[in-house]
Amino acid sequence: MTNQRNNAAALSLTRLREYEKATKKSSYAKFEILLFALIIGTLLLTLGMGVSVYRNISIQRWADEQNRTGLTLIANSVRITDSIDAVGVGAGPEGQALVLTERFDDGAYETRIYLHEGFIVEEYALAGAPYAPERATQLVESSTFTFSYANGLLTVRTDQGTQEIMLHSVRRSDPATAAATEEGAQHAS
Repeated sequence: MTNQRNNAAALSLTRLREYEKATKKSSYAKFEILLFALIIGTLLLTLGMGVSVYRNISIQRWADEQNRTGLTLIANSVRITDSIDAVGVGAGPEGQALVLTERFDDGAYETRIYLHEGFIVEEYALAGAPYAPERATQLVESSTFTFSYANGLLTVRTDQGTQEIMLHSVRRSDPATAAATEEGAQHAS
């Protein structure tokens, strides 16, 4: 009977050790699965945050580009036609118009930039022709379009911001020309 008890005790002890080994393996397996899930979760969270940040940066960048586009188009139009007596003021349908005159052998042409129905538009026409907003190209949406001129600097203001354009065509050595050009722009302002 002692022998049976010893065998039973040895069997119980063996089973207990096997159970402990199985439990340890099971605990390690659970820990490994939990650690793997934690790493995957962290990676997914990081990926989601990265996508969100990228989306916000892209939206902001697009908005900034849209804001700069209208002002840049106006500034480039002025720079292209920057010559003596090329930049002037006209009476657009909804206020003053920035008139850029180009003179050729066959006549003079005007690029007119003005506000029309919530958009800043650009119209190309023969000099002196009546304004035709239906033929104008929309540059940018804006409820404001103003400009002023002082000391060779043309300042254009829209909803998108302010753009300052240095006019190189003003004759600084001839004060009468510079004063006349500035006076003409001041009358428009």
